[in-house]
Amino acid sequence: MQVTAKERGFYGGGIKDPGDTFELTDKKHFSDQWMVKGREAPAKEAAKFTGYVAARSAGGKFVVKDSAGQMVGTFSGTKAEAEDEAERLNQGGDIAPAKEGEGSDDLPDA
Repeated sequence: MQVTAKERGFYGGGIKDPGDTFELTDKKHFSDQWMVKGREAPAKEAAKFTGYVAARSAGGKFVVKDSAGQMVGTFSGTKAEAEDEAERLNQGGDIAPAKEGEGSDDLPDA
């Protein structure tokens, strides 16, 4: 029986990578966990990119961070609000600029 690996697996003394087509010596060896019958493996669904995530900050507040772990913008709020803001940014929304008076400590820049 001819099969194609849909996940990495081991058969016939060697590693089979996704997309490798090979013959089974016995039909009982078929595993639907990592093989499909035939020459073509079904296309895998691409993982959803979540570049922005809600993260706990100081004082029990939540902020939004990018995939590098850096805080994005000046948003601070509850967990639900931070998750909503992260989802909005992941959908292509713009990072909101700081509001008047926010982030200003009236100290001169160094």
